[in-house]
Amino acid sequence: MSTDDQPDTLDELRRQAERVLDEQPGEEGSASEYRADPQALILELQRQQHELQVHQVELQLQMEQLVHTNMELERTRAEFADLFDFAPIGYLTLDRSGMIQRTNLTAMEQLGASRETLTRKRLSAFVDPAHVSSFALFLRRVFEAPIKRTVEVRLRSAAGNHFYVQLEGLAAGDEGGQQSQCRVAIIDITAQREAQEEVLRLNTTLEERVEQRTTHIRELSEELETFVYSVTHDLQTPLRHIRAFTDRLIQVHAAGDADQTHYAQHVRNSVDRMEHLLNAMLGFFRLSRQRVKFATVDLNRVLKEVLKDLQGDLVGREVKFAAEPLPTVTGDSGTLQLVFLNLLANALKFTRGRDPAHIHVCAQETEREYIVSVEDNGVGFNMRQKGRLFGLFQRLHSERDFEGTGVGLAQVRRIVLRHGGRVWAEGKPGQGATFWFSLPKRVPFSEDTEPRGHVKVER
Repeated sequence: MSTDDQPDTLDELRRQAERVLDEQPGEEGSASEYRADPQALILELQRQQHELQVHQVELQLQMEQLVHTNMELERTRAEFADLFDFAPIGYLTLDRSGMIQRTNLTAMEQLGASRETLTRKRLSAFVDPAHVSSFALFLRRVFEAPIKRTVEVRLRSAAGNHFYVQLEGLAAGDEGGQQSQCRVAIIDITAQREAQEEVLRLNTTLEERVEQRTTHIRELSEELETFVYSVTHDLQTPLRHIRAFTDRLIQVHAAGDADQTHYAQHVRNSVDRMEHLLNAMLGFFRLSRQRVKFATVDLNRVLKEVLKDLQGDLVGREVKFAAEPLPTVTGDSGTLQLVFLNLLANALKFTRGRDPAHIHVCAQETEREYIVSVEDNGVGFNMRQKGRLFGLFQRLHSERDFEGTGVGLAQVRRIVLRHGGRVWAEGKPGQGATFWFSLPKRVPFSEDTEPRGHVKVER
């Protein structure tokens, strides 16, 4: 439209508007119709006035609802702001560079700085230099995926106080849906770390004390063994002298005083018994001092050698011996042979009088060890006395019934313990006994060395 066609007066504009309305049919009629029928115009004006009043009331109600909703939102916002600020743990909002965007009161207290100061700094400024790399990795991983990440670091407050915290972070999207920020919770774990360090310190102290006590006990034990070994060895000479003089007395009075000969013979028997005990004790302590040399040992061959040595004990007896296949183990061949020798000699001794005697040797395998058993049908024993079985010089039967020194089973126990195994037994009076010993599949100590420490024994 050119400027020449534009109306110059308001009247012209009004006439143009009326022509437009005349050309556009309305819902209730055109303007020309209303001019032709003034009454219809009045009715239409009244209707529209009513509509305007209804819309006004609707707008007023909507306004009141909006005001109420806004007040409720404001109250909720204030409530959550209080919960955020007064939460017992620190909360921060960080951007991708670690710059603090928002903080609550607890975080301000933890870091020892005001909100204005914190929002101008990166959180890494408060991280201990030794933990900065861990924090940087944590922050990078937070933005890699929308899952919670955690890390334990040491922080330093503005006042220079150090404390340990656990940081928990989760990426958060902004208005554009971009994960440009993350929420971080600061959980003070200083007390927990101090408690852990105290427990560790106490454990270390306890271990040191136990080691000191163990060393002291070991030294005392070694001193005692040395003393007993020395005394036992030194007694051999006077015993030989007593035996020589006793033999001389027996020879001198052989055709004379029968009582003196009888007394001298008693002395000689006592000397023999004492010498036998001393030799057994020397053997036991020599075994204690002997180093264990671990190697691969076929127990079948060991058993075969022991049975050869015991052939003399089988003369004149009916003994039914059964042996199942035995395993190949890691151990000291010489001392393991002594274990079988003592257990089988023990079985032969206590089956004396049984016709026939039954002795059964077998083995079983578990996940961690081999278990070997020697079973007999001898006199057995009362289980109430099982605690004495493997003690040095402990005997459950009278020497008049069964000879012995009470050293054999003690040797078995000592050898098996030094192999890292266990020994135990079961029996019933008159119904025989079964002795077990175990050997671990893995060598508990380094080869060619003296094992240290306590090994549990089952009895």
